[in-house]
Amino acid sequence: MRFSRLVIPGAKVASLTWCGDALVDWVSGGAIFHLDGRRQESRVSWGFPFDAACATGDGQYAVLYQRTGTKGLLLRGGKIVRELNRSYYHAHVYEYPICIWRVADGRTLIAHCPEEYCRIDIEDAESGARLTQGTREPQDFFHSRLMVNGAGNRLLSAGWIWHPWSSVCYFDIREALRDPAHLDKVDDKAPGSFHIGLAEHASACWQTNERVLLGGSSEEEDRIEVAETNAPELRLRPAGIAVYDVVSRSYISSVVPDELPGTMMPLGESHAVCFYKHPRVVSLDSGETIARWEELDTGKQVSSIIWSTKLPPLAIDVAKHRFAVAGPDNITVVQVDLVDSP
Repeated sequence: MRFSRLVIPGAKVASLTWCGDALVDWVSGGAIFHLDGRRQESRVSWGFPFDAACATGDGQYAVLYQRTGTKGLLLRGGKIVRELNRSYYHAHVYEYPICIWRVADGRTLIAHCPEEYCRIDIEDAESGARLTQGTREPQDFFHSRLMVNGAGNRLLSAGWIWHPWSSVCYFDIREALRDPAHLDKVDDKAPGSFHIGLAEHASACWQTNERVLLGGSSEEEDRIEVAETNAPELRLRPAGIAVYDVVSRSYISSVVPDELPGTMMPLGESHAVCFYKHPRVVSLDSGETIARWEELDTGKQVSSIIWSTKLPPLAIDVAKHRFAVAGPDNITVVQVDLVDSP
């Protein structure tokens, strides 16, 4: 495994998303940072304190939002399409639930919670048509950090239940479009995910189309609860990382690194980048830290519950094994090559 690092000028960056081989700050009006150091300025000011963004890989569609607010803004080609909203209920506590992705037939879809904190809806970005209408009776779950897998057929929600307790649940997107009530059930979860006596499932990301990386919090397990339940020996541990197969509903592996994982980015099937405090590459076989960049501040987010914590802009590119972090005066891009050249 090899690492290369690139620093490009960029002061007062408010958000970052990848658009091909460039980085875009949508919150600052769509300023574009090229990896050769060129910058395309923007003269757009949104007149609202958005502080985060997500976008399609080609940058055609983007969503600005306030992490712990109720307001979002959908853009197409940098122009406003419509405003988005979520429930006020505890919105000041946890991260806005939204993601946007392109499907095989060419449509762009948005998953968010415009009606209730516990109800996920899927919309067509172009037309605004709600694709998940019908009789809905959502179970009680605070959806957050929605993420679609690479194939575009599964959705995860790394949110929380009242205690508060961080948990993760999973949905089949095709089933949800056929029967929207599928999104109301939070029964599809890893063993122990909703059990407050076991490790807290604080973060998650797709490792493959069928497997996820689960990250634990610092909350310790209750030894009595562990002994009295049928908790599997192979499971997520406090402050650990587990690989979980959504299809077989089984754990594949579990390790406990030397620090909390926080937000994660997979590096193939044997390593991951963990972003708690600063980026570091962790082995999923041993938990050993292979590399770290302590000079890069990536914040202390562990779960969806962040209150008013300000997080440094971070852009993750899973397909190309790279990430970008914005500092006060520049943007640092770290590229990871999984196999050394001969």
